[in-house]
Amino acid sequence: MNTGHTPCESPGTEKEVPMTERDIRERDILVAPNEYAYVQDLTKGHIVLYVGPTKVSLSNTERMILFRNGRFVPVSGPDSGKEGGMGISAFIEATSAQYVVLENPPVDPDMLPTPGANTAVGLRSGRKVVVPGPTEFPLWPGQRAQVVDGHSLRQDEYLIVRVYDDTFAEDLPPIGTEIIVRGTERSFYVPRSGFEVIPESGRYVRKAWRMEQSSGLHLRVVAPFEAGVGDQLPPGSYVSGQDVFLSGREGFFFPTESVVVVGTVSAVPLAENEGIYVRDDRSGAVRIVEGPTAFLPDPTKEQVVRRRFGAAGAARHGVAGDETRVPAVYVPPSTAVMVIAKDRREVVTGPRTRLLGYDENLEELTLSTGRPKSDQELLTTCFLRIDGNKVSDVVHVETEDHVTLALTLSYRVSFIGEPQRWFAVKDYVGLLCDHTSSIIRGVARGISLEDFYCDGTGIVRDAVLGPREEESRREGRHFDENGMWVYDVEVLAIDILDAEVDALLGGAQRMAIVSEIARKKEGLRLGDEKLKEEVRQAIYRARVATIGAQVEHENANREAKLAAARTSLDLDHLENVERASHDAEAFTLRSRARLAESQAEAALEKQRLDAQAAAFRSQMEAMTPELIATLKTLGNQALARDLSKHLSPLAILGGESVADVAERLLDRLPLPFGGAHDDDGDPSGKRDGDRGLAAVIAALPASDEGAAE
Repeated sequence: MNTGHTPCESPGTEKEVPMTERDIRERDILVAPNEYAYVQDLTKGHIVLYVGPTKVSLSNTERMILFRNGRFVPVSGPDSGKEGGMGISAFIEATSAQYVVLENPPVDPDMLPTPGANTAVGLRSGRKVVVPGPTEFPLWPGQRAQVVDGHSLRQDEYLIVRVYDDTFAEDLPPIGTEIIVRGTERSFYVPRSGFEVIPESGRYVRKAWRMEQSSGLHLRVVAPFEAGVGDQLPPGSYVSGQDVFLSGREGFFFPTESVVVVGTVSAVPLAENEGIYVRDDRSGAVRIVEGPTAFLPDPTKEQVVRRRFGAAGAARHGVAGDETRVPAVYVPPSTAVMVIAKDRREVVTGPRTRLLGYDENLEELTLSTGRPKSDQELLTTCFLRIDGNKVSDVVHVETEDHVTLALTLSYRVSFIGEPQRWFAVKDYVGLLCDHTSSIIRGVARGISLEDFYCDGTGIVRDAVLGPREEESRREGRHFDENGMWVYDVEVLAIDILDAEVDALLGGAQRMAIVSEIARKKEGLRLGDEKLKEEVRQAIYRARVATIGAQVEHENANREAKLAAARTSLDLDHLENVERASHDAEAFTLRSRARLAESQAEAALEKQRLDAQAAAFRSQMEAMTPELIATLKTLGNQALARDLSKHLSPLAILGGESVADVAERLLDRLPLPFGGAHDDDGDPSGKRDGDRGLAAVIAALPASDEGAAE
């Protein structure tokens, strides 16, 4: 929302440029509509208001002026006598969403300027009136005006309106009374005369205070009043100067004429193992509020205070440097701290987090440092390691033969018994090292260098922890002063401080070591040889055992094979007998079957032959002698034709006839061409046959013979 305003005084803030009086005179100045100008008579000092539209002709005794900073000043500049120059001002204008704060209103409110020249009127100096828009008007000489935008209000906004004049109406409160205009009551506000809206940082509209469950408001009563049911404050009577803490609500809070807001109070979020100090304003007692919680302090009864430790103190106590929180000391496992106050002491063992009260501190221990331990540079700490504590030291001792040794030792220390005694000695390290060093020195004076150097660890352990009885553990050394218990000690190094003695002892040890190494080497070689022989004997014994086992295995295999062979023969015999019996039975059955089959086939063959013989007999009986002679003749002709065909090449080669060749070839063949025996008793019938064949060949057709040739 625009909260700016329009200045009411005439323009003319630019740098003045001197001009001669002649340049200003005899100038005609045009004043347009909605513009006005002031002209002063230099002889009498009267001021005339010119309202446009009009024309101003300046004479030698007149000049244009402006009302600036409560005074009338002349206009000077290059545009002072020209149209639209610096001496001309625009009307005061305000829209319907604006209003005008007019200072020094006229005595007669009905006296209004008219276009042209207007003589100055009497003004009510020191007064202010509010002219709501829409409006526009010029200013009488001596008036100032400010155009202000109307005030738009939301539900969570408000205005502070103050009464500055109570003469405008009888119902106005006394001057100086402030009134709260809330956005819940009015969405737009324009004050009337006698009221003014008080700005804050250049803004008129203010935001209401928002209330949440995790916050509160610190209020102060500036005028007594009675709060009823439904008011912003709880019901009751309130007096001036009373502080009220309003919390546990949600919504908006608007200040009133009787209540102002001192400030907001936000809840302090506290995590687990976090806390803050809270002081009661009445009793002065300081208590700790521990988390997890969101603590909302009541500023009317208590306040949050801080405790400063400083960087060094915070480091010693092992706490963070946040002064807004209670110092939280984390005690690690196997560690203890002593919390002290004026009238109490408490030992806290870890693991635990302890919040220190406002008057509580931690007991500090100052421990010896260095090797050997000394109190020249002390280590300041608040934490005591009660289990598995390790303390190292260097002790110088002198043996029976006046040789000085430096023993590097490491002690294992725990604290047992009543915890309040643990912090009774500030420097338990110095107590431990001084006491044990004295014991070790006393023991070393009665032992020679060689014995001490050979069994230094056992000597030191017996001196500090006590002798070891069979299987039981050493008792250790107890300190009644602070409950300290040394349950172990280690000898890390034994150094001879005399260089010559160290060299002699080193040479003797070297020789002893060389001799021992040679002896061990021979022993190892002897052991290797014994081992080799034992291995060989074992190998031979193993081989003999293996051969015996193999013989036994072969015998067993042979017996098994014989038994298997016997079993196999018995099985084969039984199988062969059974197979022969089966074959005989099968052969008998097959023979019987073949005999029956042969008999059946013979019967069938006999029947077939009988049938064929009967058929042939019937055929033979059916043949006549003429048929037989005809068949013979046909057969002879076919034979002669084939012979003539195949013997023609031979006849041609030999120069003989086919009949001669055939007769010579067939001379010895028993071919019955005649078909009957000779009269002389020759059964072959050769001659007749030859004659018959010759007759057949001679009887062949000429064509056949030619073809044969």
